[in-house]
Amino acid sequence: MGSNLRKSLALSCLVAMLPAVAACTGAKENKPAESSASPKAAESAKPVDLNSKFDPPVTVTTVRGNVPDWFFPGETMDKNAIYEGYERDLGVKIKNNWVVDNKEYDSKLKISIASNDLPDFFKVSAADLTQLVESDMVMDLTEAYQKYTTDQTKKLLTSDGGKQMNSATFNGKLMAIPQTNSPFNAAEFVWLRKDWLKEMNLPEPKTMQDLLKISEAFAARDSGGKGKVFGLGMDKDILKTPIGFMNGYHAYPGQWLKDSSGKLAYGSIQPEVKTALKQLQELYKAGQIDPESAVNDNAKLIEQVSNNRVGMMFGAFWYSAVMQDAVVKDKKVTQDWGVYLIPSIDSKPAMTQVSASVGSYYVINKKAKNPEAVFKLLNQWVGVLTGGLPKDGEPRAVYSFGKELKDTGKEVWAVNPFVALLQDLYIQGGEHIAKAVKTKDPSAIEWSGDLKNRYEQLKKFEAGDTSFWLQSKIAGEGGSFAGMYEYFKQNRYHFDEFYGAGTPAMVERGDLLKTKEQELFTKIIIGSVSIDEFDKFVAEWKKLGGDKITEEVNAWYSKMK
Repeated sequence: MGSNLRKSLALSCLVAMLPAVAACTGAKENKPAESSASPKAAESAKPVDLNSKFDPPVTVTTVRGNVPDWFFPGETMDKNAIYEGYERDLGVKIKNNWVVDNKEYDSKLKISIASNDLPDFFKVSAADLTQLVESDMVMDLTEAYQKYTTDQTKKLLTSDGGKQMNSATFNGKLMAIPQTNSPFNAAEFVWLRKDWLKEMNLPEPKTMQDLLKISEAFAARDSGGKGKVFGLGMDKDILKTPIGFMNGYHAYPGQWLKDSSGKLAYGSIQPEVKTALKQLQELYKAGQIDPESAVNDNAKLIEQVSNNRVGMMFGAFWYSAVMQDAVVKDKKVTQDWGVYLIPSIDSKPAMTQVSASVGSYYVINKKAKNPEAVFKLLNQWVGVLTGGLPKDGEPRAVYSFGKELKDTGKEVWAVNPFVALLQDLYIQGGEHIAKAVKTKDPSAIEWSGDLKNRYEQLKKFEAGDTSFWLQSKIAGEGGSFAGMYEYFKQNRYHFDEFYGAGTPAMVERGDLLKTKEQELFTKIIIGSVSIDEFDKFVAEWKKLGGDKITEEVNAWYSKMK
């Protein structure tokens, strides 16, 4: 899968969650450690009415990056229905100290930080967060978070077990609220021709050894004159970092892992990676991987799928969307693909690697007079997301749809000044959608426009509309959502232990080291260099900056414990 296509599809999936994002369930709340809080947060031990409206209204200031497409005619970032909704419903007036084009936001913010001219609350990058905390410019939110957030908000923010919230914790103090996202959507699966398994009397894969046998068998198939069949489909981008295959060998390229001493070590230089690379090299030598993979893009791989020349691939939950036109021809489904969890090479369950890294955070100025008002904005946003899909015309629909109070396709929700995104929406989809189709009872997913839409598409597919085949493999019975739910139940998500901003050595040497890594992986797999080159690479990686990066990562890790 080409990197640009991966990014665009991932973004489209994220946007599809909104505005009807879901409530989070089943996660244990991970509370930040106790510490001294802001005077405002601790001024009273009395219970706080989180649903009360400020009367008279209070004003909180912020700064914004602007995207013109968010707004309806006549509206601006300073005057719009969403800001008016917060004043109407909460008694909180939002004042923008400045508004710039979204592309200029980070540079403008750096100027404000340098001049210590900051609003009450604002969005920051991971790097800027570290600077603000070290400069003692933002508020310790530890007690304020416990006091001023609703149970709904706490649930949403910690549905990954609290990992993203932990990334905003410095020396035991919660210094920001992360703009949460879904780490689980990065999970990979084995996409496999079930019809070929049945035809060749092969068992469904339960181990990596099963997959290797399947690959060998598939590579011996006759494509009917379309060209040689390959047991494992790969393209030039997958060759650079074959994540799904390596995860089956307990190898986690690109991640930082805890080693036996409790310190962090870089996943790509571990012996498990060498083992997985050696196996891929053997598959390539045996003709089970296309010899042109190192130059083929994803479109070429999907062309091979269409021509019955590939029967197995590793890919993300949305991979059927890429295969739709290759599988459905003349409105007929011509291939039967199954979606399987990554199997293991041994008795230890394989895990799929994901990351809790966060791109943006919200901070509150240490000088802010009304931090509770900022938390009310967050609670209101979460309440809309988790309180059920806003109906057209309902006042609360303004936070999702803007002044039209109905879905017009605009990303109006982004006008909200404090946004947390769903973490486990598609895990919930895996638990409920297929069941809803069976029982014809979608009540468990009514709160989510995204899940409800997928349910409706599944019904259309069952009625014969093959344009929704892709959805049957995502949200249908045995699809990738069900797989995401199984990974979750079995605790098989492998999180990157490093989720901070890039360290100085990473910034300076990271791109060079990553390029060398990807070039080596490709060369080993296609056999242009010996597997022993891996050991030379490890030594070179350390000398060229890897040891310094490891030192800096562990310095960060010691502060985060």
